[in-house]
Amino acid sequence: MTGTTAADGCRSCGNGVTRGARRALLVFDRAEDKPVLERADFHAAGARTPVHLLNMAHNVPRQLVLSRTRDHGVCLSPLGLEGLVLDPRAGLHIAVLAAAAVRGAAQPVMTVTESAAANVAAYGAPFRRYGTTRLRYALHGRVPYGAANARLYEVHRAEAVRELFTDWYLPLCAARERSGVSAARLPALLKFLRRVDLTRPDRPQAEVLADVRHRAAAGDMSWVMDARALACALADRENATGLAGSKGGARS
Repeated sequence: MTGTTAADGCRSCGNGVTRGARRALLVFDRAEDKPVLERADFHAAGARTPVHLLNMAHNVPRQLVLSRTRDHGVCLSPLGLEGLVLDPRAGLHIAVLAAAAVRGAAQPVMTVTESAAANVAAYGAPFRRYGTTRLRYALHGRVPYGAANARLYEVHRAEAVRELFTDWYLPLCAARERSGVSAARLPALLKFLRRVDLTRPDRPQAEVLADVRHRAAAGDMSWVMDARALACALADRENATGLAGSKGGARS
């Protein structure tokens, strides 16, 4: 790698004297004829192919430097690169693969916004496949969590499902609406979740639960606005964790 100094010297220390130096770096030379991102890299059955995102992700240099001089990160000392860590954009993929290995997941999915995917895809390309494991991206929109304040739950008498709404349901909605969830939609989504939670069965129907799991595994998130499917998912969540909303509390 080569670089030039500013006319008035180093911007960090002010020194105007330069010297030649060499240092080993970890680099990735991507093939020119191979795209950075493909449709198969996204976990979203039936969704529109984000062509603009594919083009944005491809607009990176052919040779990428994967090592960085940072205080935190995946240490590269075992490779002989003392004082260097893996670029965070690549390290993010390593972290997801490590978590998948701990859980025995062969097809892990990483949730990212479109802008984040465009930023990290090229650096994650060497790491999206490991043995039989295939890492894919699930695009999601932004959620206006600031608008989901105490007043919202007070007005709609939905304090009992507050944590369920913010920690579980809104992320699912964001995965369905990749353009983002608007603040104006929060009241309607909250009332929908509250109604479904009030009517959820004590135990989920096996065939409905199987359908929900099949759709989720395929990246089809339309079920989050299907009252019957959502009620089944809530019942399964309650039985597994006890974290669903309290029916009695929601009625008070």
